[in-house]
Amino acid sequence: MSKAEPFYQKYLKKELARRMKANPSYSLRALARALSVDATALSRIIRGQQVPSAKLAAKLINALNASAEEREKFLASIARTQNKRDLTRRSPVWNTIVDRAALKDTKDLDSELYRVIGEWYHMAILVLTQEKGFQRSPRWIAEQLGISEPDAKLAVDRLLQLHLLEEKDETLVMTMDHMTSANKEESTAAHRRNQRQFLEKAIESLENDPIRERSHTSMTMAISLDKLDAAKQLIEDFSTSLCELLETGEQARVYNLSIALFPLQK
Repeated sequence: MSKAEPFYQKYLKKELARRMKANPSYSLRALARALSVDATALSRIIRGQQVPSAKLAAKLINALNASAEEREKFLASIARTQNKRDLTRRSPVWNTIVDRAALKDTKDLDSELYRVIGEWYHMAILVLTQEKGFQRSPRWIAEQLGISEPDAKLAVDRLLQLHLLEEKDETLVMTMDHMTSANKEESTAAHRRNQRQFLEKAIESLENDPIRERSHTSMTMAISLDKLDAAKQLIEDFSTSLCELLETGEQARVYNLSIALFPLQK
């Protein structure tokens, strides 16, 4: 009877297969580069010949587009495998997996917040509280954003626990005016998932919303790469100014602004 593979091994195999399906020329070596790990070590892990250390486990799962549940199962399965093999050199952190903070790379607070509230509707709920006529019931929030009532309730609970929302005069209010990533040079799986969701929402709007209620524009150009940092700063300044303009007056509907500047030439 063959021994069942641990979750982390199956998850890595599934991720590699998913990427190869999308791109037939994709390889294990390409996945290793994407995860910033040694290709030989990754191969051994996927074949079950090596159990990741606590540090490597954290590096792998932080680089993957994993949900909170998948992240927990991934780390827990490695901890169980370590314990079964009774590895003498295993890190004490596996004895508590439990001590999740010790399994994470050191990140600034914003990165950890993105990991918890990465689904797009968390930010939308925060902004929704500023609208006149806002109702705190999960059903009302779900109807406004087109999400499920359980998702709305769980999101509100998370935002309250993180003190991004607070209860005041029988309603919910934001505890800060704006949220952003403090480190503009950092790209985590949570950040990428969040941006991808907003891009998907933009496509949905393109297909379904009347043009008077939206703006989708694009421009293709050949650029000077030494001006890219200045361009990023201009985009940030413009976004801030536009936000200040649009939030003046009665706030009646939640919108998202996504500006994409990226290379088409490989």
